[in-house]
Amino acid sequence: MIKAGQILTSVLTDLKAEIKVGITTKELDQKAQDLIHHYGGQVSFNKVPGYHWATCMSVNEVIVHGVPSHYRLKENDMLKLDIGVYLNGYHIDYGDSFYLGTPPPAVSRFMDVGRATLKKVILLAKANTHIGLVSQTIEQSIQGAGYQVIYNLTGHAVGKELHEDPLIPQFLEGSIAKTPRFQAGNAYALEIIYSMKDSQIRHANNDGWSLRTKTGSTNCCFENTVFIEPDQSLVIVN
Repeated sequence: MIKAGQILTSVLTDLKAEIKVGITTKELDQKAQDLIHHYGGQVSFNKVPGYHWATCMSVNEVIVHGVPSHYRLKENDMLKLDIGVYLNGYHIDYGDSFYLGTPPPAVSRFMDVGRATLKKVILLAKANTHIGLVSQTIEQSIQGAGYQVIYNLTGHAVGKELHEDPLIPQFLEGSIAKTPRFQAGNAYALEIIYSMKDSQIRHANNDGWSLRTKTGSTNCCFENTVFIEPDQSLVIVN
């Protein structure tokens, strides 16, 4: 997984330079696929049955699972990029959000809260820690700032499959002590998926994949994979 993280870090360094007004999300996806292969990895997402792309490209009201298309990015668009690498039998998963242009102060603050929340929960993801502590922290951080977590979108374990149990909800239901623990030797995709106003989502674009906020509220997604060792946690993508 460490090598896969190094590959994805290199891919992202190059790919982020291509995120600009005028490029289509399909062109970005092709660049991502080419870069993954160039740096020695395999595409992860196209191993999900029925999904044929290297990335998810979710624009504006679409919050996750956006299918790359001929849509050309415009000034003031919000792009959510989700990408993975598969190497030596294991997946890693990563997500980031990009505003095309200079974000208004309210949007800049909104994005900063998500980034800061991901950093907080990465520090909490340690061997034998209850997953509920991460769930509670996400909920308190996002909703304490006046925003909404998306209740039915979660983080998850990641390994030989892209999505594995246990799930990592963005809210705490019940007691922390009754939630699963992070296990040494396993990896987890920690995800912060939230919006300014909506806590609910619905399908968009009739493509069977894209999910959007119910009322079109501004939204972001930040994600990274951590590998749990007995005495430390390793952030896979730097």
